[in-house]
Amino acid sequence: MLPVSKAVAHEVLLATKGTFFSVTFLKRSDGTVRRMHCRTGVHKYSTGEGLKYNALEQGLLPVWEMNVGYKMIPLTNVISFRAFGADFTVPATPTI
Repeated sequence: MLPVSKAVAHEVLLATKGTFFSVTFLKRSDGTVRRMHCRTGVHKYSTGEGLKYNALEQGLLPVWEMNVGYKMIPLTNVISFRAFGADFTVPATPTI
């Protein structure tokens, strides 16, 4: 696994541009670990209206999860992901 910073993880996930990837993160609601197989850039089943807010400014990445639908990934809580045939891990930031 390649260790990357949160900023690099954010850039790599944005660069997937519609290819499938897997991501593991902590849910914001209850802190449980969630694993998702998804992709970005899907426009099917959208009304064309768009979101009422900018998801990236809120630290969220909108994705299409297979067999589930549209979901959001909190970019600050990403633990690891697999994209472009490589495994990446995001080390936890030390708390002082």
